[in-house]
Amino acid sequence: MDLTTDLTLRCLVHDLNNVFQTLTDAADLLSHDPRWAPVSSAMLRSIERGRVITLSLESVDQPSALLETVLGNAQSFVEDSLIVGHGPRIEFTRDLEPGLVLRQSWAWERVLINLFSNAVRAMPDGGIISTQARRRNGWIQIVVADEGCGIPPELLSELFQANVSTKSAGGLGLHIVQTIVQQQNAEVRAANRDGRGAEFTISIPVEPIFTRIAKA
Repeated sequence: MDLTTDLTLRCLVHDLNNVFQTLTDAADLLSHDPRWAPVSSAMLRSIERGRVITLSLESVDQPSALLETVLGNAQSFVEDSLIVGHGPRIEFTRDLEPGLVLRQSWAWERVLINLFSNAVRAMPDGGIISTQARRRNGWIQIVVADEGCGIPPELLSELFQANVSTKSAGGLGLHIVQTIVQQQNAEVRAANRDGRGAEFTISIPVEPIFTRIAKA
């Protein structure tokens, strides 16, 4: 890595950690008031996730984790954002083949957080976000579906490009999803569901991205 680029990244991480410390101090103050204790807890969990993300920017080797754990972390992050922002009532459901392990788990957590956050924005009146995962013919397929308004047909072909969005601001979340997925030698595609909502299907080669934990 270029030394200038490396120094810039290190300085960015350093400055972000200073920001996180200030936010931690503020959350600690809020925790002393019972009215704000839930918000304080949500803030502290989000700060910790922010620290993990900044650490992942510097780390080539990331820990492996069960898909259930990665999914739970992403779900918890989105639920915390709903608490702080008084968002709609969202229910999460899952149907996962057990024992699947993700390498580069922090990266996959970012993928799921972005997909879940997009689903929340597509359901301003609330709804269900479902996640399914199965091993099929040497691939793992993860499907994240919502009950929102769906994707305008004219955007489907360019949905993962930067700054493409149905909102006036934004458009980077799905571009981040595609970038991370491609870095893992995997694929992602978007489609409208029959009836209502959208779904995103991630197809991942079983090796080296996923392995199954041997049963005792």
